[in-house]
Parts: sequence; C-alpha cells; structure tokens
Amino acid sequence: MAMKSKLDREAFTMIEMLITLVIVSGILILIMIGSQRFSDPSLQTERAFWASFDSYWKQALYEAQYRGQKTEITIQPGSPVIFHTAKNDKQLAMPKSMHPKQSERILIRSNATVSPRTVAFASDIDQRTYRLVIQMGWGVYHVDRQAA
Repeated sequence: MAMKSKLDREAFTMIEMLITLVIVSGILILIMIGSQRFSDPSLQTERAFWASFDSYWKQALYEAQYRGQKTEITIQPGSPVIFHTAKNDKQLAMPKSMHPKQSERILIRSNATVSPRTVAFASDIDQRTYRLVIQMGWGVYHVDRQAA
C-alpha cells in the first residue's frame, strides 16, 4: 500500500479558502444592501403619506359634492399639508424625506371641481420626484413617481 506524502494530499489551501470566503461574503453584502433599499422605512412613510393624502382628498370632494363646502389645500415646504374648510382644518404631516418644490394652494370648489395643476415634490430617497397631477374637472388626480 502506497503512502501519500503530505504534499500530495487533496484539499483546499488556506489561500483558496480565504478567496472563497471573500467572494461569498461580498455576494452576501450586496444582497443585504439591495434588500435594505426596498424595505427602507422612509419609502414606506412616503407611501403612507400618499394613502392618507388620498383619504383627505376624497373627504374634501365629498364635503364639496354633498354639502357644498369648498376646501383649500395648502402645500408649503417645511409645513404639513393643510386641508382648510369652513368648519375645520386637517393637517397631514409631510414625511421628512419629501419636500414640495414650491408653495401651492389648491381649491376644491363647492361644486366639487378643481383647476388643473401639477405639484412637484422632491424625495430624498433615490432623489426621485413625485408629481401630483390634478386633472381638469371633477377632482381626479394621480401621482407619478419619476427617476431623478
């Protein structure tokens, strides 16, 4: 029976093990960074803001359509969004990662119509821009999220 010398053994060397460890670690780090980008709490906060904005908007349209009350919506940098009616004011906190590009006043008239307008918001997340596009007529709007 032939004996193998220490140099003829079949195994990984220490350098091969270190290179494998570095490659696997790098792949795992890239996967972790990528998954954090999509689960960022700020992005979830922005989505929650737009859901709340939609709720407030629909309430304002209801008040105009069925009660004949106009609503003035004020959007200012560094301030919450204010929905002002004759009876009360509702404030919607703006996420810290979003900033309107300029001050805006939107009027939902007592007959539930709105003038067309586009309001731009800058987002610190990926430097994207949200565009709140209000269409002419009956209070229809949509929000576009665009790459920077």
